[in-house]
Amino acid sequence: MPASPALNTSVLGQEVPVARVVSALRELWSDESAKMRASLMNFAIYSEDPSSLEHNTLLLSELTREHSCRALLILNVPGEAKPQVRAWVTAHCQLSNGQKSVCCEQLSFVIEGGNADQVRNTIFAHLDSDLPLVVWWQGELTERLDERFLSVIDALIIDSNQWSHPAQSLRQMTEARAGRTSRFSLSDLTWMRTRCLRLTLAAVFQSAPLLADLPKLNHVVVHHAKGHRLGGLMIAAWMGTQLNCHAGEGPGIRLVREDGADIEVELREAEGTCAVQGLELSGPGISIRIRRDPVSGLSHTTVEHPSIRQEMVHPVPANTEVDMISEQLSRLGGTTRYFESTPLLLSLLEHA
Repeated sequence: MPASPALNTSVLGQEVPVARVVSALRELWSDESAKMRASLMNFAIYSEDPSSLEHNTLLLSELTREHSCRALLILNVPGEAKPQVRAWVTAHCQLSNGQKSVCCEQLSFVIEGGNADQVRNTIFAHLDSDLPLVVWWQGELTERLDERFLSVIDALIIDSNQWSHPAQSLRQMTEARAGRTSRFSLSDLTWMRTRCLRLTLAAVFQSAPLLADLPKLNHVVVHHAKGHRLGGLMIAAWMGTQLNCHAGEGPGIRLVREDGADIEVELREAEGTCAVQGLELSGPGISIRIRRDPVSGLSHTTVEHPSIRQEMVHPVPANTEVDMISEQLSRLGGTTRYFESTPLLLSLLEHA
């Protein structure tokens, strides 16, 4: 089947018949210039966006520098036509003294009109022995991410900011993770993008006077980049969860404390490339401002309090896609705080 004009398959390596993928891999490793094949896990990237092929191949080239794996790149183009599958094999190798020393293999598949069975079977048939399976599911949660697929995944990476209906998809993901056959850990890139501000704010409240006056805070402003409003809501949900709040009724976004006091939350779109760029917390006599500087890689905090007036600078963890995915591949685990905050996040989404 000829390639769709929209697909740039030139970056995928050698095209082979699907039935010959295993033998093509043997031939690939028979080349003496590839000194060592390394694999500690299966890492699959799934997408339904035809423009993602080149970008995802570049990501895999970066990620395999630090993580030995069998990489599977799956592009599924839904449609009504009879399902067809094409396959490519290639390798990403590290150089030592000008020679290829350690190599990771990449298997790429383009599925035309694939349903859940075709997607699942294509992946299952090409896993490397009994190694863990990590899946980065890009875009919307579709019916192709079914229970049988989820039952063999060890770690699932998502980006909820890509969802058109985040509340619905988040409930779907929560239910799937609680399923009888599910065993996967879950990591959300949207949540990871908020880490810098969460860590910085937690450090601020290590001060005893500020911690004592925490109940006085009644106004929060979260500055976020265009298209990253969900990240701002996650910050609010995380803060509210730590303070045992519930979502307030009526217009606007409000966190309600156990004593009935309100914390008004504003989400403000700001210029800049950082997903979540800053925080402002205030109350009677208290002002805390956190600003992330994408140029210096630092966050700047200003605290004004009756007993404290200070400015602090904190390093900011890198949060490019490669950095965040690399971290997840290193530890293969989700985050507890994310799941603790999910119920309040769902409530805030209903009012936001």
